[in-house]
Amino acid sequence: MSQAGPSQFQEVIRQELEYSMKVELDKILATAPSNELEHTKKDLEGFKKLFHRFLQEKGPSVDWGKIQRPPEDS
Repeated sequence: MSQAGPSQFQEVIRQELEYSMKVELDKILATAPSNELEHTKKDLEGFKKLFHRFLQEKGPSVDWGKIQRPPEDS
């Protein structure tokens, strides 16, 4: 397999995930009351942008090595 193979595969998967998310968010938007439509649309657009950023990130989202137990008295 060529070096571009895995990265191309990952890009296709990201695109499919974003498309699936768009379809589901469109379904949610279709249920919004007309008086809340613009506000809901704006919220969902913000969520789409965050989801896109999440999919673009490389590596673990949490450095588990830095996580410490809370104090016993907390």
